[in-house]
Order: sequence, then C-alpha cells, then structure tokens
Amino acid sequence: MKLLKNIFTALFIVVFTTTNVFAARNCNNAKYRRTHPNKCRYQEQYYTNGNNTVLTLIGGAALIGVGAALAMQKSGNSGSSSEISNQSSFPRLTLSQNIPVNYDQNDTVKNQRVSSYYANLSTSAYSIDSAVMAEIKTSAKYQQNKKQYDAVNYAAATARNLTGKNVTINIVDDFASNHGSTVKDITKNIAPSAHINTYNIATNPQNLSSFDYIANTIHNAKTANIYNASWQIESTNSQNASTVIYSQNSIKTYAQAQQYLYNITSENFITQIRNTAIDNDAIFVWAAGNDSKSESGALSALPIAFPELQGHFVNTVSFDPQTGKIAWYSNKCGITQNYCIAAPGSAWNTDSSDFASGTSFTAPVISGAIATIKEAFPYMNASQITQLLFTTAQDLGETGVDEVYGWGLLDMEKATRPVGEARIILSNDTILPLSTTNIGGSAAGALKNANIKIAFVDDFGRAFTTNLSDNINIIPYGRGFDRLREQDTDSVKIFGGFEFGVKRNNILESSGLISTQSDKQTNFIGYNNDFKINDITFYQNVRLGTSNPKADENSIVSNFSNIYTSNVKIGTKWKDFAFEIAVPDTILYGNMYLNIPVNRISNGEIVYTNQKINLVTKPSMEYTLKYKYLSMTYVNNPDYQDEFFIMAKGRFAF
Repeated sequence: MKLLKNIFTALFIVVFTTTNVFAARNCNNAKYRRTHPNKCRYQEQYYTNGNNTVLTLIGGAALIGVGAALAMQKSGNSGSSSEISNQSSFPRLTLSQNIPVNYDQNDTVKNQRVSSYYANLSTSAYSIDSAVMAEIKTSAKYQQNKKQYDAVNYAAATARNLTGKNVTINIVDDFASNHGSTVKDITKNIAPSAHINTYNIATNPQNLSSFDYIANTIHNAKTANIYNASWQIESTNSQNASTVIYSQNSIKTYAQAQQYLYNITSENFITQIRNTAIDNDAIFVWAAGNDSKSESGALSALPIAFPELQGHFVNTVSFDPQTGKIAWYSNKCGITQNYCIAAPGSAWNTDSSDFASGTSFTAPVISGAIATIKEAFPYMNASQITQLLFTTAQDLGETGVDEVYGWGLLDMEKATRPVGEARIILSNDTILPLSTTNIGGSAAGALKNANIKIAFVDDFGRAFTTNLSDNINIIPYGRGFDRLREQDTDSVKIFGGFEFGVKRNNILESSGLISTQSDKQTNFIGYNNDFKINDITFYQNVRLGTSNPKADENSIVSNFSNIYTSNVKIGTKWKDFAFEIAVPDTILYGNMYLNIPVNRISNGEIVYTNQKINLVTKPSMEYTLKYKYLSMTYVNNPDYQDEFFIMAKGRFAF
C-alpha cells in the first residue's frame, strides 16, 4: 500500500499578501514584476498570532496562502481510537427508490439515503422567467463579475427570487484590513438579503488573535446558520511539518489526529467549532488555501479528525472561470474531497477591492449559495444542505468525486430546482409519481381549466409548486365506443312515453392522481316522443340523470357531490336514412372535491387544502347521419379535440 494511504500528515506552506501593493515571491523587485506578470498579479502578507503558529488569511485583495492537510490510512472503522478511514462518511449520494415516511432529526447523512419526506418542508417555485433572467444578466452588478456569476449559474437562483432572506451568516475574519470587508462584499453579492454578522479576529492588519480568542469569539457570537472562515494555519517549525509527519508515520488513529490538531491550535478552539456546528446545526465554510498544493490546509481537515463535523463543514477550492480549471494558486481538495467543492475565487470586483483573488473569496461564494438554499428550503438541516450542495455540483476533472475539485463546481441553478423524480404525498401517506394524468369525460375540461396549484417533493424531500393542469392530458370523449356499448350497459324500463333506468356513465374517465372508482352509474328518468308527417318520422329523447361517483383512495379526489346530468337527442328519419342532433351527458350541476398538498411546515406536517371544482361545462354537440346499420358522426367538443367516427352496428340472433 502506498505511503499516502498509510499515514496521517500535515503540510505547512504559506504564501502571504499585502493589501494595495502587488507582491508575490520576489515581486517587490520591479524588474521581476515586469518579467513575471502572471505570478505578480497577486498580493501576499503575513499574519501572526504570537503562539508559535502563523494564521494566514487566504486571499487579501488578492492571493493568500495556507497550510496543511491530513492523509489517512484506510480502515472500515470509526471512532476516537480507530484507524482513520480514507472514505469518511460522504459517499456520492445514492437516491432511495422508497423514501422513508418517518423522520428522525438526529439522523446523520451516513444513516440516511436521502432526506426524509417529513423534513419540515415548505414550497418553492422553480420555474424561471426568461425576461427576468435577461434583466438580471444585463444589470451593471451582474456585468461587474459576469464570468464568476455565469460559472455558478447565479442568475437562475436570483430569478427564483432567492437572495438569502431570513438566513444569518457569521463572518469571522480580519476586519482590521479590507480582507474581511471584501469577504463580506462577495457574500452580499451572492446573498444580498442575508443577515451578516462580522467578527474581527485581528488586532491589526498583520497580527491575528490567538486560537483561544477566536474560540471565544465563535462561542460568544450570535447564533448563525453559516460561519465563513477565510484563513488557515501553518507551523513555524524549522523543518517542513509534512516531512516530519511522513517520516515518523505516527498519526494513524482519530485520537492521534485529534491530539495533533489540539496541539497546533487549541482544544478550546476546536471544541467551540464542534459545539457551534452541532448544537446550532450550523455549517462552517472553510477556504482551502492558496499554496498550489495537492492538499488543503490543516483546518480544512477538521471533519476527518472529528467525524461528527461531517455534514456541518464545507471545504472550498478556487475555480478560475478564465481558464475553466482550478486556479493556479489554489490548493486542491486532496483528502477532503468528500466534503469539498469548487467556486470562482479569481478577480472579484467589490466595493472594498477592485481586484480580489484567492480561496478567501471562494468561501463567501459558497456561504452565500448555502444561504439561498436555506432560504428556499428552511426545513433542511445542515447535513441535507451540504449533501444537496455536493450532489448538484457540476462535475469537473475526473468523473465523480476527485482529489482536485471534490464534488465539482457549485451550481446554484441545479441546487434550487427539483432533483430526481417528482412525487405527490397524499393525505393517507401514499406516495405517487407526478406523472401526466389522462382524463376523459364531460368533467375533463372543468378540471383542466381549474388552475390548481399542487406541491410535490423531489428526491431530497424538498417541496415545489406546480400547476396540476400542466400534468393533465384531456383524451377524446370516446363517444363512438360509448355508442357501441350503450345497449349493453343501459337497463331501461319503459312505461308509455316515459323510461326509467340505470346506465354506466363516463363523467370522469381517469387514472393516477385524479382516479375514481370504476363502477360509475347514473340513474335516469326519460321521455320519448315521436310523430310522423307523411313518411317522415320526427323523434326526440330527453333524459335527466343523477349519480354520485366515488373517489379512489389513492388519488387527490376526496369526494363528489351528487352529479345531475342531461342527455338530449332529436332527429328525423325517412325510410333507411336518419339525421340526428344530440347533446350527450351534459353536467347541469355537480362538484368534485380535491384534497391537495400545498405546503409543508416546520413541524414536519404536510399542509393540505380542500378545493371544490365546479364540473358544469359547455356541452358537446353531436351530428349523426345514418343509413341502415351504418352511421357517421361528428362530435364538436368545446374543451378538447373534436371527434369523427363511422360505425356499423347490429345484432345477430341464433
């Protein structure tokens, strides 16, 4: 087994920036700057905390660097004394075919196939108006950072009116310089309506506070949904820390990894991060660092040493929209790949800086995106949000999760629209697919035109709203088939000119979401009358019927009122010829009652509304020409396609 799979390491390498002077490596030299323009676009600066450790801001008004990563030995176990696993608890999501009905808020992503349908849902619109999209993309604000916005499909989330409302982000950063202000500006660029709290952890622009001070800052900060950290650490040991760890091959277990991180930070610092994340169900977004290394900084590896942080932690690397690849300065995901994602970090223009690049400015893009998801789906917990963020990312590099880009590039459009199969949850907990429902009969037009809004859920249990009419297909009335079978289905008793009977009705021939029970019958009373003028016979038939269709328990139809119908037929007959005009099975009065899911609330209950559909519709008109046993009929249907059929009908006696 290779050395990287058998050891637990830390790399500590740093690149630093100043605020307003371009400097990198030897970029203070004017000749070097002229001959190395690509390298000297970014700025660097040291930030120390006086604790034998250097805290590094990851991007100032430009590139800022990092330090350390942890490589692990493969093992199937977890726990404080077990060996560190190379896979952690974040496999690429496998969607469940059968979504669980019972929801346990204490479940972790490791124990859930997907988020439960009972996960405190509220509905979210997901359709996008093209005119709104065009307006957003042509705005001055969008054009200022167009490549960055385009890369993550930012306009789609904005067109869905998702701006981070009712979501709190705590930015823990250096606000003694413009670094923290730039981080805040970029967060506002992505989530302009989010409530942002800022906490300064720098005594001056070149001197960050101690880990205990930062720990107390996090502990005393207001409760937030998201914590943004655009800084890292590096060891001040004279020998490169990675060389020490690799050579000793000493860190193999969670306990050893935890102790190592306690030693290079402080136990209070890590305790406060863990408590804040778990107790508040918060998400920490951490910048990976800017040292162009294959591993991210040491603090990005916290969830590996402390698995309880998985689902509460996102490591971010920088994507360069100009090249379409990871930014040259950015560290890669490395062993954090299972909770790592990429976002644009290069050349952001903000109020605080005309030019800002670094993974410092990748982290607030992710923080802002999480805020829009939390706004749209406030019932989702941290683990569900992070898994959604990862699963909907645009795959980059090698297929699937990889060591460079992790899950891939943030995609705000995919993260805010339905994922997987759309399903409807009925009030009896039956789950049905949101598929096209075919409906026939005289009630079809009324249902199609009712403009019913209905909530459905996706594979993450998120609720979205759609128009039920978009999923209804009106099928032809099928009058020809009705004619063929009417003698077999009608049971009629005639007394003089009056008739009494029972017939099968097709008031609502449907299946799926709007299905009814199949044994639908109408009781009717009718009157027949005919008279002759010479050898021409005139005839008429009028029937008035009543029925009470029954709803199928596995549909959104809850009940019907009594349905009153009429059927009118007049005609004339001469020898073997006849011409007839009919108004078949027209609903004079009747209502259908639907029990429709429309929302989901914070206690996990689905909200249903009862809606009454008036089934009275415009009547169809039939025109029939007959000769002996042949007939030719045209049906004019006002709400759906017309019909034309030729029929031969007769009886044989033996």
